[in-house]
Amino acid sequence: MSAPSIKRLVAIIVTLLVGSVGLTACGYKAPLYLPTAEQKQKLQEREERIKARKAKAEAEKKAKRQAANHAAGQPADTAGATAAP
Repeated sequence: MSAPSIKRLVAIIVTLLVGSVGLTACGYKAPLYLPTAEQKQKLQEREERIKARKAKAEAEKKAKRQAANHAAGQPADTAGATAAP
């Protein structure tokens, strides 16, 4: 095989690999159909529940940090702040 034919073979293989990866990614993040109004409502409710859970978890985490700081004798306002020398 000569050099130009090897380059062409490599180009074909790379093109096939990129194409196959692109095709396998179709529909991975989002559905490939237009949802009905009922499905949109369900998706919106689900997203709201997820946001509420995340907000609750963040609030609990913040409360734990404040409780730990309070138990350690640090005021809640200066949690994480360093004292100037």
